[in-house]
Amino acid sequence: MRKKFQTPFLKTFLVGVLGGLLLALPGIGIGYWLARMNDPSGWRDFADMLAGAIYGYGLGVGFAAFWLHRKPDAPRAFSRSVLGSLSGLFFVIFFSAPLHLDFFPPLMWGLLVILPPALAAWLNQRAEKGARHG
Repeated sequence: MRKKFQTPFLKTFLVGVLGGLLLALPGIGIGYWLARMNDPSGWRDFADMLAGAIYGYGLGVGFAAFWLHRKPDAPRAFSRSVLGSLSGLFFVIFFSAPLHLDFFPPLMWGLLVILPPALAAWLNQRAEKGARHG
């Protein structure tokens, strides 16, 4: 069982999810603060807190995957991790309407949670395999 969690993909995926959850909490706070600054009536609180959580999760996944793969080549690890995570996040956000994901919210939210760390882990794993074989 322990050996199963030591694969590079799964390790990066789980660390990315944990980092995403940790950075989603400040994202919620920032969204709440911005909602209070722009609309004191309180009708935008939930939407801004949700947006803050989504973007905080995406950034947290990228930074956690970068932290895990920062050695030996930090700039490339940053590019693979953060841009891979944000690409997965923006793919779901931008293509939710054309793919009709908004008709089935559990699928859309599942993709928002799973796709960013999966893409960041896949890009880092692919780069490590290339470095070992090339």
